[in-house]
Amino acid sequence: MVVGIVAEYNPFHNGHKYQIDYAKNTLGADTVIVAMSGFFTQRGEIACFDKYTRAEAALFSGADIVLEIPTIFATSSAKEFAAAGVQLLASTGIVDTILFGAESDDTNLFKESAKKLIELENSGELDKEINTAISAGESYATARSKALEKHVSSDLISSPNNILGLEYCRYISENKLPLNIAIIKRQGNDYNETALTGEISSASAIRTHISETGLVVAIPENTKVIYKKSTPVGCNDISSILHYKLISDAEYEKYLDCSSDLADRIRNNLKDYVSFTQFCNLLKTKNIAYSRISRVLCHILLNISQKDFDKAKSQGYINYLRLLGFSKNGSNYLGEIKEKASCPLVTSPTEEIDCHDVFAADLYRIVLTNKTGKTYPTEYTRKFDLVNI
Repeated sequence: MVVGIVAEYNPFHNGHKYQIDYAKNTLGADTVIVAMSGFFTQRGEIACFDKYTRAEAALFSGADIVLEIPTIFATSSAKEFAAAGVQLLASTGIVDTILFGAESDDTNLFKESAKKLIELENSGELDKEINTAISAGESYATARSKALEKHVSSDLISSPNNILGLEYCRYISENKLPLNIAIIKRQGNDYNETALTGEISSASAIRTHISETGLVVAIPENTKVIYKKSTPVGCNDISSILHYKLISDAEYEKYLDCSSDLADRIRNNLKDYVSFTQFCNLLKTKNIAYSRISRVLCHILLNISQKDFDKAKSQGYINYLRLLGFSKNGSNYLGEIKEKASCPLVTSPTEEIDCHDVFAADLYRIVLTNKTGKTYPTEYTRKFDLVNI
């Protein structure tokens, strides 16, 4: 059995190790392949550690192969993030089971709800109900949630993990992918909980602790040395770069997810810009959630236009498998992936790599240099190392 996991590992922590252990010890997986976001995340924020550090932590804790979700989709909505993650794992040609964590571990409930969601989308009924709610003053996220509650169990749309799980199942069902579903019930505190709760705490709580103390907690013991040799970054470390971009390019409407109303709001409030988080909070309204604003600002920073997104999606989400790391066990499967994958497996940037992935790496390198005063290798010069576990 080859189990695939879609993740951000921002940062990799004890809960993630619990999931990998479940895949190997309970499901009996021979190998675990992870589709992981790179330098920026689905919430539209810079990752707290670089993608190689996070991949290495996962490999030291039982993952066998880590592949990168393209930046365009890693910073997209839950639906598109989920679709790209699942498609990446399916594109390996060897993953047969998708494992995800959720508040509910009722597999049949997820599968049946996914089928219902597809029916609603195909009929146009869901869009009609969403548009009606938006016209009444609701935000898109709230409108969609309320529309779904009429047709899908409220348990499945009560948390980001459940929503992602539903989207994984929807994409698998809609595209008739030969993938099984396995669910592990979420352990520890809530997804967005900012307080630590012991050995298994949320990534949000750990990031908050890092920003306040500089210390990484609730992580596997053998990954501590990995984090200690790395430099954590936070959302506001991109503040100056983003401010410059917003001043130098005011055509915000061309960027992914940026409506004309939000573009006007950015222009009208730019004089009061102080930092990334401050500006997100300043722009936030009843109808525009913080997470959507942060994603839009991330898209502006990374030059991800609506046209870029549409083109990448029309090409099937995944055009290459970007290898971030592998264990000794994982190395035994690379040949099979090269043989069976529907797209090339690459270990370093080539003409196949999307320019947004390389640009995101360059921006992250600038942030690290500003924080440490040191230089860092580029995507083209970074040495690729085997994690010999």
